[in-house]
Amino acid sequence: IDERNNALILDSARGDALNHELMSGKDAEFITQLDGVSISFSTGHVTLCEYEKMPALRIAIPKSLIRLQRREHFRVQLPVVHSVKCVVSSINLDDPEPITAYIVDISCGGVAIAERGGRLGGGTGRILTGCRLLLPEGKTVTTSLEVRNSAQIRLQNGAFQTRLGCKFVDLPNDRATMLQRFVMNIERARRNSL
Repeated sequence: IDERNNALILDSARGDALNHELMSGKDAEFITQLDGVSISFSTGHVTLCEYEKMPALRIAIPKSLIRLQRREHFRVQLPVVHSVKCVVSSINLDDPEPITAYIVDISCGGVAIAERGGRLGGGTGRILTGCRLLLPEGKTVTTSLEVRNSAQIRLQNGAFQTRLGCKFVDLPNDRATMLQRFVMNIERARRNSL
């Protein structure tokens, strides 16, 4: 961003045809994502320039941006290095052992969990009762989860992983506050590492 000259410098497109189309004089619309939130803006004239000895595009700083977040609650991905477990009560009478899943992402409204054994099963609309989210520092949140979406994902090693997107059901206020603090701490740590 070059505020003094009211300019925003962007990487040029990979293909010359797209760069020429952008500079044709028509208005251009740019769409991107930041932390899972869609951001778009429109601009007028686009010109070719050079930035740090590389081809780039110059536009006027947009007067406004549109941030489109479809979720009611801010969601953060959990770092793989510090995986957080979610222990789900058994859903099969023939297999009474609890199911250990890992939290993929979390918000104050819900959680995405994944496990490789196939024990979570598929299907949506189910209520998983007595789930325990084992947060760092020995903190545990016990809640019911409503399965809102379900997917089987093939991993790079060829194995399959069951991933469930779940909504918290009847989460007590004190536990919601604990989760909100946890989500904010993760986001703060992520921003500090940039």
